[in-house]
Amino acid sequence: MRFILLPLMLVSALAQAEPLTLGVVLDQNESISDTRTNQRYRAFARDVERAVGQPVRMQYYTRGFSAIKHARDGTLDMVFGPAQVIANIGKFKFQPILKSGEMTAAAFVAGPAYKGQLAARSGARLGVPDYESLMGGMARSEINSRGLSKHDFSEIKFHRMAEAPLFGLKLGRYDLAVASAEEAKAWTASNGGRIVFTTAAVPLRALSVQPERVNAGMQQKLAAGLAKNNSLQLALAGASKADFKSVASMLNTTPTALPGARVVSAAETQALMAQGVPVYDVRVGEEYAEAHIPGAISVPYKEGSAKEVGFDAADDQFALNRLPKDKNAPFIMYCDGTICWKSYKSAVMAIQAGWKNVYWFRGGLPEWKEAGMPVIARKE
Repeated sequence: MRFILLPLMLVSALAQAEPLTLGVVLDQNESISDTRTNQRYRAFARDVERAVGQPVRMQYYTRGFSAIKHARDGTLDMVFGPAQVIANIGKFKFQPILKSGEMTAAAFVAGPAYKGQLAARSGARLGVPDYESLMGGMARSEINSRGLSKHDFSEIKFHRMAEAPLFGLKLGRYDLAVASAEEAKAWTASNGGRIVFTTAAVPLRALSVQPERVNAGMQQKLAAGLAKNNSLQLALAGASKADFKSVASMLNTTPTALPGARVVSAAETQALMAQGVPVYDVRVGEEYAEAHIPGAISVPYKEGSAKEVGFDAADDQFALNRLPKDKNAPFIMYCDGTICWKSYKSAVMAIQAGWKNVYWFRGGLPEWKEAGMPVIARKE
């Protein structure tokens, strides 16, 4: 099991109240078994308890994906964790209310002997922090956004220890390593080499709540109380979903181009549809029923593969026989925006199967809505 349940001592005044569950996603350098870490977060949970006026129980997570799953399933009422977790649970109605003043960014560092870049067919040996960590997530996103896959590297290795990639770079084990921008700057100053690329900065940690269970009044007290003083001794400021919109996009973004297909905008999609070009909605059936582009044909893409350029199509299912029989006929693929990989993957599968005129509406339904285009929505 990836978490530990820690019931907190409740004062008698709170004994009859329904407990709220706080999920704490540990940093890559923190350990459940460390006494000091336990003391700090127990004290933080008591801070939360005092602020909301209800008992709070805490669950530790060492893997961000587990916390995201439990947020989706309704197990958690509040989550304190790194930016990538906060960004992802926004899909499940969680609302960020506090963020750390400290920001961080991921940097790709080249060893002194490596003269290449982060580019196609580089053949570089790349060391990366843990796959689920913030640094690992931002590194994967940058690789994906450049249209690169594992085949462009001779090796990509993820490490549970955050310092391992730079250590490997120093030993000559890697050509490129990923670290925080601060660590990268210090490392190059001491060891030579260079910083090849640095991502945009994001909040280091944040607190997000489920508004249906943590009401507006409780949110205000929580934000005011923890911003004024907290046992983690963090400088915290008010936050909103807007603070994490770029984080969500950065961590999950699809490539900006697709060889063999043409990327189109909402306006171009509308113009093509007016010419009779069919459009396929490859989201799950429930999402299609909730809202879709008028005239779109639902052909769900069942996704089991990793969200990356070099995904393994054998792990997925898609009914290619639902596409036009004429492989020269044009058609459009879309799903749920730039962070949704289903339209990208379905377009790749179609191209590989021989279709010649594939249009990829990368912005999908969110861009369509933002452009003020009509939508068929489920009636309440």
